[in-house]
Amino acid sequence: MVSSWKEFRKQGKLPEDEQIRKLGLLVVDDESEIVESLREVFSSHFEIFHSTSAEAALEMFKEHTPKIVLSDQRMPEMTGIELLRKIKEINPSTRRILITGYSDINVVIDALNDGLLWKYVAKPWDHEELRKLVLKGARQYLREEGLDEEEYGFNPGFMGL
Repeated sequence: MVSSWKEFRKQGKLPEDEQIRKLGLLVVDDESEIVESLREVFSSHFEIFHSTSAEAALEMFKEHTPKIVLSDQRMPEMTGIELLRKIKEINPSTRRILITGYSDINVVIDALNDGLLWKYVAKPWDHEELRKLVLKGARQYLREEGLDEEEYGFNPGFMGL
């Protein structure tokens, strides 16, 4: 796996058969530009599932069971926290990350205290920091599930994680 990370540094993306890609990342935001931007950031690491609808995202989650979910808080049909609550009911081990503005901080704190979120990211975010956070979530998922991190490409010192 070490050679695949060397390849990542050269080409900027992982091979299609890289194990970490198989964990999957669900990106949900009602703004298509944000979804596309996040797809660009993470497509070199994960198989991406994406939606501009929370309801459609929930169905996508049920079908593909990605191990990491990145959702906006404010969406028309249901909030990100409501979506992540439903996802937790289906698969509690999924890493659930909420993207939100500071005006929602009390709701976010309640959701963290209730165990609905793994982490939250405030808008506007730094793409590199968000990328590291999501990869850290993937690594923690592997650890908690008892899976071999190196088999999934996380060699010691990878990206400082």
